Amino acid sequence: MDMPVLALLAAVVAAAQPSLAKIALKPSQVGTGYVLQQRTDGVGTAQRTMDLCGTTGYPSESLRIDRLQVNYLRQNSPLALSNEIVRYKPGGAAEAMAEAAKHAADCPTKPIAFEGFPPLHYTVTRISDSKLVKGYLAAKVHRYGTYKGKKVDDTFFVVYQRVGDVISGVYSYAAAGVPAGAQQAFCLHAAEQSAKNLRGGSPGGISA
Repeated sequence: MDMPVLALLAAVVAAAQPSLAKIALKPSQVGTGYVLQQRTDGVGTAQRTMDLCGTTGYPSESLRIDRLQVNYLRQNSPLALSNEIVRYKPGGAAEAMAEAAKHAADCPTKPIAFEGFPPLHYTVTRISDSKLVKGYLAAKVHRYGTYKGKKVDDTFFVVYQRVGDVISGVYSYAAAGVPAGAQQAFCLHAAEQSAKNLRGGSPGGISA
C-alpha cells in the first residue's frame, strides 16, 4: 500500500475518533447542581496522568497523545470530582492500566513524596463495582502523615477505566468529616456514568 493511501487511512481513523470533551462527564452525570470547572493544567500531556503510589514506574506516560481533565463542583457541597480523559498510542492505554494495577498491589509502606507535596504514607484498597468497564481499577486511597508539624489524614477515591486506547480517570475528593462511604458512592456513581460514555452510551462515546 503506497504512502498517500496510508496517510488517507490515518486521517479517516483520526476523524472517526470522538473528541475527549465528548467522552468527558457532563455535570448532570456527576450530580444535581454540579458545574464544570476548567483547569489551568487540564489540556495537553505536560501534566502527568498516572501517579498512584508514586510517579516512577509509569513508562506509559510517554505514550500519551492527548489529554483533557476537568473538575466538577457544587456550591456548599463537601464532595468534588475530577474526570481525566487520555488518549494513548496503540497499546499504551493497556500498558498504563497494567502499571497502575501493579502500583496498587505494591504500594510502598514508606512515605512517598510527590512534586509539590510532602512525603506522606498512602494505603490503597481495591473496591468493586460490577457496572464498570471490565478490567477497571477502583480504589480507596488513605493518605496520612505529618507535614510542617500538622497531622494529615484524609481519604480519596480513584477509578481508571479503559476502552481501546482511551482511559477515563475519575477522582473524588471530600472535605474533612465526610464519611468514606458517602464519598465512595459519589465516586462510583460518576465512574458508572463514565463507563457509559466509554462504551458508547452517550454521543461521542467509543466502541470497544
